[in-house]
Amino acid sequence: MMKNIISIACLLLSMCFVACNDDDSEEKGPQLAFSKLIYTLDAENPLEVEIQVSEPVQANTSVKFNVRGAAVQGEEYELSADEFVIPAGERTASITVTPKNNFEGGKTIKLELSPVEGYVLGEYNFTLIEVLTKGQLICAFAEENYVLPGELEVRMNAKDANTGKYFSASTDTKVPFIVGKHSTAIEHVHYEFVDNPDKMFVIPAKKSYGTIKIKFLKWEEGKTTLFLLVPDGNDRVLPGDVDQTEIYIKGMTTPDRLVGKWAFKEVTSIEYLRENNWYGGLDEVAHLPENNLPTDILEFVDGGAKLKVHATGDMAKYFRDCDVKFLREQQLYLYELAGIGRPPMVTASMLELSQANVNFSGTNEKLRAVQVGFRLLDDKETLEVTVLDYEPTDFLYDTYKSNADYAAEGDFPMDFHMVRYHFTKVK
Repeated sequence: MMKNIISIACLLLSMCFVACNDDDSEEKGPQLAFSKLIYTLDAENPLEVEIQVSEPVQANTSVKFNVRGAAVQGEEYELSADEFVIPAGERTASITVTPKNNFEGGKTIKLELSPVEGYVLGEYNFTLIEVLTKGQLICAFAEENYVLPGELEVRMNAKDANTGKYFSASTDTKVPFIVGKHSTAIEHVHYEFVDNPDKMFVIPAKKSYGTIKIKFLKWEEGKTTLFLLVPDGNDRVLPGDVDQTEIYIKGMTTPDRLVGKWAFKEVTSIEYLRENNWYGGLDEVAHLPENNLPTDILEFVDGGAKLKVHATGDMAKYFRDCDVKFLREQQLYLYELAGIGRPPMVTASMLELSQANVNFSGTNEKLRAVQVGFRLLDDKETLEVTVLDYEPTDFLYDTYKSNADYAAEGDFPMDFHMVRYHFTKVK
């Protein structure tokens, strides 16, 4: 392709020499011409095309040009201006050629300078621009469903439509996405796209996928679904097998969503604790906090800012009336559900309780502020509470002491031995 362009350019240039020798041999003045005979317009990036004059101009000088070639202006490329303007005292000027829907190969752009009074057109009085083509992409979401707690990263994969292989470009590539009309959540009310006003996935150079981030703003009944779609009918992008993804806006488990009473249902980690007393003997698991009652209740009041404990079972050995504050989201393992392989991981809200008895004991008491994981399950009627910030004296005491010896500052020595409760919403 490049050889053809060079051959054509040389032929046209030789014809120009003949014409100039025949007609303009007596013409005098500064030489005006393109800086290069041949340019290449990259598939993705703009191109600067320059003209130059053999000596500085005395005043701002406008240089018109004609546009020819098979590439269609406005569809396959855009020009930043319809003339070059050389500033007074300068010798050069440039315009920008920006690629658009340049999908069809073998096309060129020819720019021809128009005569300017007082100047002689030089040998490069025209230039040829080879237009490189964009390849079509087959784009698909990595997952059909996502859950948005506080912040979520959504991934889109891209393949080359011609080869079927994963896409890889030398420059960053933008792929648009669409918010589905059947979404119930409202942008800027229930969620927002993080630093992405144009709604684009950006596939970095040499990569085959791009990601976007979505941030939770507000939870509202009936406003919890967001659909994202790969655009259909886009010249560059073709929808793949997963052409849309559904995002459930679960939101963070913040204190205000816990207001009310929650009755004890079960301790889900007791058997795991019984089988994983890493140090000490059977007496370490003789007094696990498994004796709780359906009448044991956690009550959140004052908009969730305060916790009142109504309990007589073993959970009362830990929980105290206290103030409540949201700290952060944190990934927690459900070790009791591990089975064979890696245990599932969930996102919980870490709340600070201003006081609890970290000894988890009816006879020993050490009160201090603690961090406890809270997670509303999908039915909204079940609250999962994970106690990992404790210093037991009645059970797993040797396990705690051994873990504490190796724990770094800020770690929870009992993070592998969480006491995990489920509570049911009291209506």
